[in-house]
Amino acid sequence: MEPQIIPRVPTPVPILWFEFLLNQNQLETHLSDPDADPSASQLLMQFVDQSIKAQGNLETSVQVKKVRDLKILALKVAAHMKWNLGIIQESLPLYMVHKLLKDFMELVSNPELKEQVMTTSDLLDDHILMAFMLFNRWSVRVIIENSYPTKPPKITGPQAPNGNAALNVAGINDMVIKTVRDMTNESIQFMENSLSMPRDITIPTIETIHKLAYDFPAFLEMSLSDHCHISNAEFIQQLCFDLGSYYFHCGQIEKTTGMLKKMLEINSQVQDPVYCDINKQKLKGLCAACNLDFMPQGSQPSLEQRLASSLKEEYKGLIDLLIEDNILKEVTLQYRQLIQHDVHSKQPTSDLYLQVCTCNAVRQIMDGAPVNPKYIQILKTASKENITFFTMVCWKTVQKSDDRLKEKIKLFIRTTISSSSDVLRAIGSSELKQLFTKDEFTELIFQVDNQSQPAFSVRSNTVLQQKANKALYIGQIEQQLLTTNQHQRIQTLLTELHRVAPNKRHSGLSELWKVDKSYSFIIDGMGNKKLQDVVFLMLVKSRHCLQIKDFKTARSLLTTAFDAVKDTSLKLGKAIQHEILHVDICALKLGQQTAAEKNNMTHRAMGCLGTIQSDRDIPPRSEIVERCLLYLLNYGMWFTVLNVKQRPPVVQLGQMLSEICKDISNINSCRRQAKALWDTFVQIFSSSNQLKRSANGKPANKAGQALMNRMEFLSFIQLIEEPTVMSVIASCLIKLHNVLKDDAGNEVYHQYPNLWPTTITNVSSVVTDAVTSGMTQYVQHIIQHNPNQSSWLKSQADIHYGDSQHAAAIKFYLQSAMLPSNFFTSPVPKQLWDDAVYRRIIKCCSYLKCHTQVAVFCQFLEPVDHPTAFKALQERICYDAMDCLYHCFWDMGILEYLIYILNKRNELVKKRKAVDVIGQVELNSCNSTEILSEVIKKRKTMMLQSMAKQYL
Repeated sequence: MEPQIIPRVPTPVPILWFEFLLNQNQLETHLSDPDADPSASQLLMQFVDQSIKAQGNLETSVQVKKVRDLKILALKVAAHMKWNLGIIQESLPLYMVHKLLKDFMELVSNPELKEQVMTTSDLLDDHILMAFMLFNRWSVRVIIENSYPTKPPKITGPQAPNGNAALNVAGINDMVIKTVRDMTNESIQFMENSLSMPRDITIPTIETIHKLAYDFPAFLEMSLSDHCHISNAEFIQQLCFDLGSYYFHCGQIEKTTGMLKKMLEINSQVQDPVYCDINKQKLKGLCAACNLDFMPQGSQPSLEQRLASSLKEEYKGLIDLLIEDNILKEVTLQYRQLIQHDVHSKQPTSDLYLQVCTCNAVRQIMDGAPVNPKYIQILKTASKENITFFTMVCWKTVQKSDDRLKEKIKLFIRTTISSSSDVLRAIGSSELKQLFTKDEFTELIFQVDNQSQPAFSVRSNTVLQQKANKALYIGQIEQQLLTTNQHQRIQTLLTELHRVAPNKRHSGLSELWKVDKSYSFIIDGMGNKKLQDVVFLMLVKSRHCLQIKDFKTARSLLTTAFDAVKDTSLKLGKAIQHEILHVDICALKLGQQTAAEKNNMTHRAMGCLGTIQSDRDIPPRSEIVERCLLYLLNYGMWFTVLNVKQRPPVVQLGQMLSEICKDISNINSCRRQAKALWDTFVQIFSSSNQLKRSANGKPANKAGQALMNRMEFLSFIQLIEEPTVMSVIASCLIKLHNVLKDDAGNEVYHQYPNLWPTTITNVSSVVTDAVTSGMTQYVQHIIQHNPNQSSWLKSQADIHYGDSQHAAAIKFYLQSAMLPSNFFTSPVPKQLWDDAVYRRIIKCCSYLKCHTQVAVFCQFLEPVDHPTAFKALQERICYDAMDCLYHCFWDMGILEYLIYILNKRNELVKKRKAVDVIGQVELNSCNSTEILSEVIKKRKTMMLQSMAKQYL
């Protein structure tokens, strides 16, 4: 008999989104399946995405119908989700939620109504009220959620129309957030007006949405039983929650409390909610912040709520609650620490505070957290009653613990016993003794009887301690020597060490303790070992203090070292004076010196630089030379820098910069010096930037070799604070970048374009990426130093433009023009913003889909760019304020074309606004030139100020 072949069950083929366009009745059946594939969230994403894409190609009636059907399908899915904003926001990107809710409003209302209807809510039909309420509730949520810095979400859904997902979606979302934020007051007012709603309402379902869209008379004839009803209490409770969240976000605690109280009052009236979806955890947190008792229906107060009540009632029953929580572990350790801090602030010396500390210490042990050492110290001086309380808390916790937690408690008890024998006696007379075996308890007794002697200190030294514990005693002093930075304490410790061990040096305690060889050579030649240690440690410790910016301590250490050697070594004394100068310069803030202090510091800096190659003195360290040179450069002492005879690499670079800066007002007179600096920059960024060294280890700067390596160069220029020097360096780096990139469309602006050469002899030898990185890093640095320098801000804008960071580019272009134009109330100087800048702004706006802004900025060009403006106005997908910007147009040709386009699209409301603008008397061509010029100036100001409000 042949085996029976059982046919394989065919794999179900998922329904595609466009099939629902052919048969909309199939959607409700599909969504009723709990395992529907695709799911409701996936269908919602596809319908909204396809409607956005198709809207850009509305040429025939068939395409118009397709877009409308897609919008209705998306709204049906949202109705299936019970209009739950939480689920909708999880399913769609921000701009798609905005599109969905706008479509809902357009479906249920006439175009004359705005998103924030100011009429009384109970006069609106239910479907209109729900549409506008959903939009405004969502607006409030967006404002709250986007007020906190978050990591940008990963784009996993469909890309934004006609754009790069990663960049375009971020820009579009920013536009949506800006639009929503501008309408915040109206949204809140509409929601507040709706609080007085007296009746129950209905929410649209899949069936009612269909009839509302395709058969409105049938929708009006539907009986009340065909609608989905929600109670007035449910509607008001959801509204109070959203308003309360917003009030709390704004810090309006009284209003928040009012909303929460109203919610809690009507909570019992809300049974099996359909529309209301409240985050219980968030509500609980809001109630706690407003000192309200959060009591969900049918539940008992939590431990945290009972603790909060105890705090209000002067700590009534507080200890019992903390002991209960040690077993249940419901309350967070952080909240218990806050309770402890609150008790300490009111009763710092009371038994209650020590008992709270004991309960928290046991809870910390249970959670595996370390116990604060201060508690062990408090337990040492505790009364007999408090120690008995300690054993009681431990025993109650042990009774409900497993073996692992019992071992943690035993280890904790051993720690407390080592610091207080009273604890052992209390344990021996309590039930807690059962926790230990007989041998373990005997070991505890032995531990107490053989506690170690008190640690040695310099002040409590005896002859017996020196003889019996000499090594331990020396180790303890050395440990203190490692940790202290006070010069008097160091001298005291060294005196004691050399008294105990007179023939030993103690400067090698740490591997990190090192000084320059030139210093070490002189220190090692001193006959007095104690003096050697004193000088060595003062130098080492001062270097550490300088690194942590403790300049006062560093100077006192170096002064002590100088006093110790000034009579024995003039060379080392002078070198230490250079170290003191280094500290003084590092501690100095630019511009905070008197004339006398400035002259004195300049004299000291010149004296230091004069010993660079002196045979009679110790050459100052490279860090000190660099700081002295920076001091002179930052105060604009060009001629002083040029008078320095010794020329190490950093001085050579400083002198090149000084040569240019002193003659910068006359470009022709400093071209030779600029060529030398240009060649130096080219060599530094060359791929063969390797410094060869001579036999003595010093860099051998031969012809064609870099003056210094790239990292040293970048570190040095970022320490310069003088504006002229910074501008020269930035200009040279930007010019070098522009020459290497050779891209006229993306050139970066800089202050001195005619100062530098226009070619590089060997372009292939220069690392272009290193130049670009150095330029970007340096421009960001100088802007942080002075964020009001227009030319630098324009350079940063050009850099962002070249990197396709369009929103950032617009931001910096606007910043660069704000100060020179007094926040755009006067014309932007043409030498700062020429037609090239306006065209870059136009391109940025176009990329961000802000096509109305593009058309407005086309008027700023000379002559007006009508083709670009007309093309921008033809775009259907636009993410700017659109009709709110019509009052910024003044060119009649663009306005006429705008009216033509709006009439063709049948956008009557926008057309009426455009007609109102073109009919304004001030735009009459018969007006005088002065009037027309004033109108253009006024509208330019309005446009630029609105852009500043959006981007800054």
